[in-house]
Amino acid sequence: MGMTTADHETFEAFYQDVRGRLLLQTWSLTGDLEAAKAAVRGAMVITWHHWRKVKPMDDFEREDWVRPIAWSKAIRNHSVPLLHRDQTIAPEARSTLSALRSLPLHNRKVFLLGHLTSVDLAQLAREVSTPISRTETDLQAANAAICDQLGIPPEQLQTIFDPLVDVLTEQPWPKTSAITTAGAVRRRVHTAIGAAAAIAALVGTGFFVTQDAETAPRLNTLSMKSAAEEFEVEPSEIPGKKLTAKDLMTEEDVAKVYGGSWAVDISSDNLEGTGLTIPCQVEPSAGERPVASLARTFAAKPKATTAGTTIESSVDAEAATAAYKKMQGWYAACAEPRYQLMFTESVKGIGDEATLFTYRDWENNRAVTYGVARTGRHTAAVTVKVDGKSSTTAARTSTMLGTALHNLCSMPDAGACVETKRPRETVVPLATGKAPGLINETDLPPVSTIGDPWEGTEAKPAKTNPAQTRCDNTQFNVKGMSGAQTRDFVIPETKKKLAKTFGLTETVGKFGSAKEAQAFNAAIKTRLSKCSDKQLGSHVTQIATEPIKDGAIMVWDIRVELENSSVLYRMAAIRRGANVAQMSFVPDGAAAIGKSDFVALAKRAAYRLDYL
Repeated sequence: MGMTTADHETFEAFYQDVRGRLLLQTWSLTGDLEAAKAAVRGAMVITWHHWRKVKPMDDFEREDWVRPIAWSKAIRNHSVPLLHRDQTIAPEARSTLSALRSLPLHNRKVFLLGHLTSVDLAQLAREVSTPISRTETDLQAANAAICDQLGIPPEQLQTIFDPLVDVLTEQPWPKTSAITTAGAVRRRVHTAIGAAAAIAALVGTGFFVTQDAETAPRLNTLSMKSAAEEFEVEPSEIPGKKLTAKDLMTEEDVAKVYGGSWAVDISSDNLEGTGLTIPCQVEPSAGERPVASLARTFAAKPKATTAGTTIESSVDAEAATAAYKKMQGWYAACAEPRYQLMFTESVKGIGDEATLFTYRDWENNRAVTYGVARTGRHTAAVTVKVDGKSSTTAARTSTMLGTALHNLCSMPDAGACVETKRPRETVVPLATGKAPGLINETDLPPVSTIGDPWEGTEAKPAKTNPAQTRCDNTQFNVKGMSGAQTRDFVIPETKKKLAKTFGLTETVGKFGSAKEAQAFNAAIKTRLSKCSDKQLGSHVTQIATEPIKDGAIMVWDIRVELENSSVLYRMAAIRRGANVAQMSFVPDGAAAIGKSDFVALAKRAAYRLDYL
């Protein structure tokens, strides 16, 4: 059953009531206004997605439900605090953000929950996952630190947010209809329904949609309550030695690898509820019951480059191996929008096992690398986002991973340490998702003129083959083939209205032998070679044919002339052993995937076939 008019009205009232408070909270939390805006919008989209569950709650419960989502998204969106670079912010607001930034993340959360929400101390303690006694002490310490930083008496604490409110009252908001449309499409995408509808419905739902004065942010209802010692990561007991923040990499360690000047951004004890994660890390800790879990992030000065590290101790080597594999899964299937996995490497000479993942952040044209390693019952992970070539960044991140793991070599029950030579070998990308034999969003390159991320539908049995063209009419339900699946990819959230035909589709299947698979793809090539003669108005050009290990890829451009228009297909026929795939992309004018990127994607699809 669809949403009713009453559903829309109650959601709109809630959205207009809560969004100003959430924006103030998330901006105060990160110092990054753009990250805060995106977080509030994303949290409200998710709220509408789950409105049937949220609607029966009272206003306080609804706000308590959406707030952690917005805060989490803000932290994930945030990389380097913009307050250090944005000179347009008023000095009073900059002073408040700087004072808040001086607090460790845990204490900052406690302070903001205590001053910008209506939760009582017991609920506050639950939200930050610490005992009430410690939470009360942390709040007192945060109050004292802010008073000292700003040179104000405690009775003026409630006024420090006023300069931020002045800035936020000038911010435009997306219309309620934009939020509900995005939430509805999110629900459909999550249930694998209507990829084409997603394209049409999500056009133009960006953040900056101006509304009139009567729907401006309602910051006047903020809950401001009046209410010491420096934060330190509390050590977790390990027999024979304590794991402390001293075991984390330092800014000097990062500078030795990457050069320049670095500073610690945030240090966190992830067992104490601060929940600091680095991009692509799904949870604060990888182990189910870690003995210790610490994290630290770094920011380069003056460049907006970032780095991070986590270290974790498990109860035994078996649990650490499970944690290591879980971390591999995080970084092999990074959920960050606009991140493209370039290559995966196995590294020898760093602990008992180590892996590097190199991504391209194609929105900012930067290399992003992740490394994870294990020694005995201890694991370490590192990440860095910098300008430069992917191969150079991967080499440096390997060194950084060695430094992070070396700090754990003296821990009880550690295994192998770090060797002088650390050879790297490119390996097949790790299996990810529910359909590991097909490509996924992390494999897809950017589309020229479009900066928005891809989204894929759920894989489904290939009763028909949507990747076929009029020239080949390839079917994947033929005799001898099994496990046929297909999946579509679209770009639903873009300001540029794309043609309904735009998108990428892959269909895969497996034969009993490599000989059958080879004959299947040879037949595609034969049909395409005859298409121009048999199908008037069809033009076929083979643009690539490359052997790969245990197989080959072939790529064509196919243009089909219609009565008043034409359709261009860029299509690949792929074989890896006994497994085959067909992949087709339909561009929309300049919104296209380049030849080299498409050929590289076909190779990635071939290696994904190993998991079919």
